[in-house]
Amino acid sequence: FAEEHGLKIAAVKDLIRYFNAADAAGESTLYEAGDCVEAWHGGLHLGSLFQPIVDLRRERVIGHQASLTVRRADGRALPADAVFAASPDGPAVVHVDRLVRTLHALNFLAQRRHAGGYLQVAVHPRHLQAVSNQHGLVYEAILKRCGLGPADIVLAIDASEIDLLGHGAQALTNYRQRGYRLALQAAEAALGLPEALALQPDILQVATADPTLCATARAAGALVEASGIDDGAAFRSALASGADLGLGHLFGEPSAACHPTHAAHRVAYNSPSSFGAHP
Repeated sequence: FAEEHGLKIAAVKDLIRYFNAADAAGESTLYEAGDCVEAWHGGLHLGSLFQPIVDLRRERVIGHQASLTVRRADGRALPADAVFAASPDGPAVVHVDRLVRTLHALNFLAQRRHAGGYLQVAVHPRHLQAVSNQHGLVYEAILKRCGLGPADIVLAIDASEIDLLGHGAQALTNYRQRGYRLALQAAEAALGLPEALALQPDILQVATADPTLCATARAAGALVEASGIDDGAAFRSALASGADLGLGHLFGEPSAACHPTHAAHRVAYNSPSSFGAHP
């Protein structure tokens, strides 16, 4: 194990050097911060947190949702969107969005000895608007450098923030063709369920699951991910409604460390079954 762990750390160090060298403009810097990787951009320090996503019926962790932390040089925490709000145009947003998802991939890679399953990361809506075509191509190359691929990733997209009848729909098609899985956020509030399912998401992310929504989603081949499962009552309610996946305080707070998905002596899984879950 010590040798394997040492090789993993060396790989992360090499990747940090590679990505920093690739940023020819010198706009951002990735760096080690203890056992984690952080990034500097525009005077702000960026970090990763991971919250476990649970298969509700099997009661096991099958993936992690990544979220961004942002703090100033003096340590003061800022909202996660602050780094995007400071980006003046489309190309700047694309750069920051890829930086953030690279940061999450590196932190996920650093602990994959015991954290398998998939990584769920958000795509900023302004990124989708700024890129004309070939969505996901650059990030796929970044993932391959990290020993990951589109099949390891679920891209979470806020349905209320993009044009789902034009360019936004084409962006989703591009991602799907490259092998990424897609999760639509706020689908039940932003648009009708038939319109959401017509976009062929793999996951519908909802605040509250209900039996009709879950049955309709399942018939269309989508899973329902319920958030806010903070106690046993919320868990039982989500399960009774037919939700497939869940996350919330009951399963774990967002943390720099992923939750284990397998014993230390086993290889991180990536089975052919949906979302890497073992039978």
